[in-house]
Amino acid sequence: MSKMIQAASAIAFAAATTSAFAWYAAPYQPPIPTQEQQQAMVEQQQAFMEQQSKAMQEAFEAQKKAAEAQMARLQEMQGQYPAAPGFETRPFPAAPAIPEMPPVPALGEYPAMPEMPAFPEFGQFPAAPAMPEMAFPAMPSSIEERMKEMDAYRADSRKRMEERRAAVKAMNEQRRAMRGNRPFPQPSYGMAPGMTSAPQQQAAAPQDKKTSTE
Repeated sequence: MSKMIQAASAIAFAAATTSAFAWYAAPYQPPIPTQEQQQAMVEQQQAFMEQQSKAMQEAFEAQKKAAEAQMARLQEMQGQYPAAPGFETRPFPAAPAIPEMPPVPALGEYPAMPEMPAFPEFGQFPAAPAMPEMAFPAMPSSIEERMKEMDAYRADSRKRMEERRAAVKAMNEQRRAMRGNRPFPQPSYGMAPGMTSAPQQQAAAPQDKKTSTE
């Protein structure tokens, strides 16, 4: 019993000592780095910044080279477009130049709105301008040959379809003729002999209980 009391007392004393040290002890003071440690930290940070700047510069150069290569490829494609046969020598039409803006008039010198032109009478509307003539290039011979092959395949498919349809029709007619020439034709519905219903019986008259007991 005394050993248990001593153990409990030791545990309580240790807990009280730890709590008191945690509450009343001085706060933790970080160690002051030496001059060599500070110099090493500065050099490490400078090396890290130089490495980051070098990586960013390399990424920027790679992105710039990729953009320049893509621009050169687009310029080459623009020089080769359109690639359709017969349209190589036809350049793209140039866009009209943007007219210069007129000078802004001074205050009070704004011009009046122009008068609306009179509407033409019925049937006097100007005709639409004619479309310019455009010479389309001739179709290559490979396309014409392919169209002929497709037409021949379509005609062959239609012929085979008609032959299969005629064969199926002849087979159905032959089966219908064989079914009609059987010695014992298959009976259809309604050919079985009719069944007569049983005669109805009259209900017996009820008997009196007294007569039945006597």
